[in-house]
Amino acid sequence: MKTILPEFIGSVERIKNNFYFSFLATCFLNQRPFSNDVVLPVNLPENIMSAASLNSFDIDGVQEYGNSMRRHFLNDLVIAYERYSMIMYASHSNGQVRIDPALLQDRNLGAPHFERLLHVYTSEDCDFFIQLRHFRNSIVHYNGVYSASNKLDYTFGTQTYYSPGHEGESISIEFCNILWIYDQLRECLARGNANYFLNYPVS
Repeated sequence: MKTILPEFIGSVERIKNNFYFSFLATCFLNQRPFSNDVVLPVNLPENIMSAASLNSFDIDGVQEYGNSMRRHFLNDLVIAYERYSMIMYASHSNGQVRIDPALLQDRNLGAPHFERLLHVYTSEDCDFFIQLRHFRNSIVHYNGVYSASNKLDYTFGTQTYYSPGHEGESISIEFCNILWIYDQLRECLARGNANYFLNYPVS
């Protein structure tokens, strides 16, 4: 079980790197105007972007690409966290022998089950996890609006979100605050992982 946290850390570091790699595309677009077509290094039937299409890429397209970067980074972080929690809880339930949740019939392996184990997380940590899931759902599943089924009352970095009475209103997040979430998630899991092995020593 002690390999699960290092795997999570490696996974979120790659996610963070992908986030930064995405800015390279923006840097590339800022080189406009292009005089030549660009051949994409990928096996696609249509792998050529004409200079004309690149030069006509408008500011709305750039902004939407930024929104996509936010959604993907946030969603991938939550997916990595949920996978960590599922593997930890499945292994805990399997006599502390590591097992992949995909091999089990049990449907009760979601992240909240691991969060509810005694003496693993603080109430503040659990609140962060719940609010993070609600925030991700609002951004990803509800197209960036407050939703009645994902109550938010939390501050992520420098931005505060409060959903009651604001359902359907648009929300977004600054890049720096997604990085705050990244740091906070790593810190919470490191604490919780240490607490788990302190309170549930592997024999």
